[in-house]
Amino acid sequence: MNTAPSKRELQHFLKRYVPQPELTTSHMVSGSGNGTNNTSRISPTSTGHHLKTPQKYVDALLSPSAHQLAVTKVEGPFEKQGWDSVGSTLVKLQKLGLTSIVVADNAQWSSMEKEELPAELIKSMVRETMALVESIEKAGGRARLIHGGVLEQGNSGIEAQLDFILSALENRQIPIIIPVMMAIEGRQVPITGNQAMVALSTKMVRRQSNNIPAPAKIVVINNEGGIINHEQPGTAHSLINVQEEYDAIVSAFDENKTWQQRYPTALDNLEMIRDCLSDLPTSSSAIIVPTSSLPSALIANLVTDKPLYSSSLPNRDIQRVNKLRTTVLRNGIKIRNYDNVDDLDLDKLTRLLQASFQKKLDEKGFYDRLRKVLAGAIIAGDYEGAVIMTKEGTGGHYYLDKFAIAPTSQGIGLTDILWKRMCDAYPELLWRSRQDNGVNKWYFERSNGYLRLKDTNWVLFWYGAGGFRHIDDYASIVRSITASFTGPLITS
Repeated sequence: MNTAPSKRELQHFLKRYVPQPELTTSHMVSGSGNGTNNTSRISPTSTGHHLKTPQKYVDALLSPSAHQLAVTKVEGPFEKQGWDSVGSTLVKLQKLGLTSIVVADNAQWSSMEKEELPAELIKSMVRETMALVESIEKAGGRARLIHGGVLEQGNSGIEAQLDFILSALENRQIPIIIPVMMAIEGRQVPITGNQAMVALSTKMVRRQSNNIPAPAKIVVINNEGGIINHEQPGTAHSLINVQEEYDAIVSAFDENKTWQQRYPTALDNLEMIRDCLSDLPTSSSAIIVPTSSLPSALIANLVTDKPLYSSSLPNRDIQRVNKLRTTVLRNGIKIRNYDNVDDLDLDKLTRLLQASFQKKLDEKGFYDRLRKVLAGAIIAGDYEGAVIMTKEGTGGHYYLDKFAIAPTSQGIGLTDILWKRMCDAYPELLWRSRQDNGVNKWYFERSNGYLRLKDTNWVLFWYGAGGFRHIDDYASIVRSITASFTGPLITS
């Protein structure tokens, strides 16, 4: 409950991770022996009694299940307290509906590979990973250590087999995989944890023969924490739009050689996550979190499906931004900039605006005005989101005319991505919102100031340290712009 989710976030979490209210449990169980799995849903009546007491309902709600799966890399070594924290967190996540398929890893194993025979190294890997098995069982969970029969050398690279993993999931165990591959000649060869992560994620995406869901999350638990933010030294990235920001982050590491020594796994993890997310649904995300931030960081991300700190918020408190050193990553979508109305797909833009605002757009009036005052348009993907900026008044002030996210693209971090992109491009701007608009709290948090205009239904917001100097101009602009919508959107 300390995650304080909004109503929409809580509904999204319950729909995705929790059995429906009329059902007591929902577990992944073995199918008819043909290699598939069916979801067994047990209703209150089928068990011979109804769940009448809150305690029984909560017990059923928190019964270990495998509604959604995460491919999780646990990157040690940790002290005993760290292992206990990891094990306890994995058990808590399982009870909340997210079961981890764990890949054990250790930054020291790659150097040991040069000094030890493969067989001796594998024994060391198994011994060290038993600490995680013990921590899970100490926390009341069940774990199964798997160090063979999962990863093998294929014609096109490392391939994963899911039989042992499925068996563990069916028995409500958390599978823990040692990153060891069976080579073509039949010998076992250690590989990196990242190679195992990509192989498992890829196999789960191509799951038609196994009926296993694609990973809802890619998780990295380590000592190092999230990806350092090159734009704000001393902080970690809160949210990374991988498609848009990957190259810039790699370039920043190339320019700051000391970062590669201080954060030795950052770029490797970033590349692994990029490879995994590129094949996953847009609803899937990744998170990198240090053990010092467990369990709160992962539970909050699970429930709200967003970063711990919004990347679109003004960075007034550096300590708050960096406190938990946690980075959420999404594959994201490509973002393009336009400065000419005729370069936009107006049909798609109209559909986006009407779907987002649920109102009928005055197309002729809106686009005729836009041709005269457009300052720029930021379009995400195939019109999944849009920012429309105009230049208003004699002072040429930048005005946020429309900020729209398609209903189908909500909850994937696109709002923060577009808002940050807008603020970077327009360091001073204004916008308006009706006084009863439910999103105003969000606006208050991201504005540098606001003013309720008398004799109108508008709240004037501005962004930029010097905005207060232009309040009279801003108020005049807000009062002068005619409404773009003609009424409620009527759909058949």
